[in-house]
Amino acid sequence: MKTKLKKFTEFSKTILPNEAKYLKDKYQFTDSEKRRIISLVIANALSQNKPIDFDDKIDKRKYSYIKVWIEKKLASIDVDATIAWIMSLNKKILTDAIASNEEKEFLHYISTYKNIEYNFQNLYELAKEYKSYLLVRMRYKDHKTVADFIESYRIHYKESIIIKDKLYAATTEITNQYTLNNNETKHLESWLLKTFNDKNIDGKNRYQAFVLLAFMYTNYNENDKLKIIFDQIDYYFNEGEMYSRRILSNYYASRVLLHSKQDEFEKAEFYGYLSIRQNNNDALMYLNNLVAILLRNHKPENAFSLLENHHDLYKETHNYHQKIGYCSYQIRVLSELKKHKLAEATAKTFLKKYKNEVLNHRWHHFFTSYINVLIILEKYEDVLKLASKFNLIEKESERQKQNNYVPNISWSISLSRYMEGHINSKRLLDEIKAPLKAICPTKNQKQLMIKVIDTLSNNLPEAFLELKSHI
Repeated sequence: MKTKLKKFTEFSKTILPNEAKYLKDKYQFTDSEKRRIISLVIANALSQNKPIDFDDKIDKRKYSYIKVWIEKKLASIDVDATIAWIMSLNKKILTDAIASNEEKEFLHYISTYKNIEYNFQNLYELAKEYKSYLLVRMRYKDHKTVADFIESYRIHYKESIIIKDKLYAATTEITNQYTLNNNETKHLESWLLKTFNDKNIDGKNRYQAFVLLAFMYTNYNENDKLKIIFDQIDYYFNEGEMYSRRILSNYYASRVLLHSKQDEFEKAEFYGYLSIRQNNNDALMYLNNLVAILLRNHKPENAFSLLENHHDLYKETHNYHQKIGYCSYQIRVLSELKKHKLAEATAKTFLKKYKNEVLNHRWHHFFTSYINVLIILEKYEDVLKLASKFNLIEKESERQKQNNYVPNISWSISLSRYMEGHINSKRLLDEIKAPLKAICPTKNQKQLMIKVIDTLSNNLPEAFLELKSHI
């Protein structure tokens, strides 16, 4: 049975929950078997359990029909497919290569245009380009169709450009707040909310407003407000607004971070798997985030499988931030699976090959994983050699100033100094208490610190258990 409907079953597994909710309100089949097929596609996409098999007694042509219907329905609202079409027409107009059937399709599209859609700005700019093309060729009837469209939507276009520029200015303010922590951005909130929820504004501007609100609420640590706008955009996606698989992947990945911040790790894992269904430029980042969640959920085997399955993606990427993230998680996963020697060899090889990239991009992430393995293997001298060679103590003292600081590396170096006889037990306790003086740890930081202490206390119980009571 599975072999017979293998292609359709694989296709049905690609349907995302928001796509399923959109399709649920769109089909009107009179044929009961077609209704059964589409209902099961939707039910499987929305379920978190094992999918139910399709009935192989139903004519296979009906499965083909449903597949084509779903693809057409989703393509018709896919904003990425629309922009690809607009850009393709633009190129053909500029190079005098547009075919008559393409012109006919475009003229029909703008003559029946009703609602301001996601790519409205690009569409309007294409119409202006096309108007000149038609006038030079003295095609007055078609020119009038295009000119009428341009005149009808002139005010909308002007407004959309004003909003776009305001959003750019807001982006500068909000990203500066994140990187420099030097300004308040609350004055933007009500305007951004109004823009996000206004259906008369083009979708690209509305989506940008959503992204900025999410950024702002993250800056202010306002998780309740963050959840409200996520639930709101979820509803818009179900209605078929602002939809593409790229945008959905980005949204699911953002939900991973939201739920992990709220300690809802099962939900974070669910969205993590959804975020990597679509292979795009950010797939490796989404994968790394999901692996982090699987480690939090004590599922190193699942994390190992994921990393293995995406090894080609890791090898091909030139994004060193994510490349280092992948390798750091690989070391951690191998360590969790008690493959400590392999974890150490992986770290050693990577550091040799990408030393400069590690130091320039994510030294802390990488060395935390590497040093943890060396501590488990009781290779204290190697820890001290790394600390000396790469100036880790100085780097750590700089890092202490950050809000999310956890003294994992600092404690590991102090433990190694003690184990190698460089300091006595009193000095060790002073050193491991020192980084805590400057910070008031959040709940999440405390949890991470206790996890680090539990690991280190395997090597030296007395000092680290005393530290635990200190936290």
